Amino acid sequence: MTQANKNRRSGAEIVEVIANISLIAAAVVFIAVISWLCLRHYSSLRGSHSAIQTGTKLTLREVDWSVTPQTLLLFLSTECNYCTASAPFYQRLVNGAGLAHNTRLIAVFPQTTNESREYLAKHEIKVDSLQQVGLASIGVRGTPTLILVDHHGVVIKAWEGKVPPEVENEIVALVK
Repeated sequence: MTQANKNRRSGAEIVEVIANISLIAAAVVFIAVISWLCLRHYSSLRGSHSAIQTGTKLTLREVDWSVTPQTLLLFLSTECNYCTASAPFYQRLVNGAGLAHNTRLIAVFPQTTNESREYLAKHEIKVDSLQQVGLASIGVRGTPTLILVDHHGVVIKAWEGKVPPEVENEIVALVK
């Protein structure tokens, strides 16, 4: 084998090694991105705590927080599949588990009041009041989001996403 052939072979081997390393690096980056996206999606399904922090004071027009000791706000959207999937829990809150007389239930939608009323009626969710509000104006990142506030409008606890059964039970205990 001549020196020229050895040099060509060495050059080809170097290119092959670089190509293999690049392919492995691309695969690692791809797996990391997919894992991150799946983790974000999974956490939104598990009812992670909301961006709204405990102790934050909320303001909603025409809502007098002092009417009841606490208020549970349901931030929903007529276009939200997780809201629809959570409808049986919201029905249980107002029917089966029964909200205590000291807890008021207010539904907050970004859609028009008529669309929101139709949605609530279709899913048999009875609320004490209905508000049309841009969710971002309050600091809510997405729907469904549940926020429990005291008689001053101060956040006691908040949940974001479709909550799992054990969190549903926690919420029911807080509003009884």
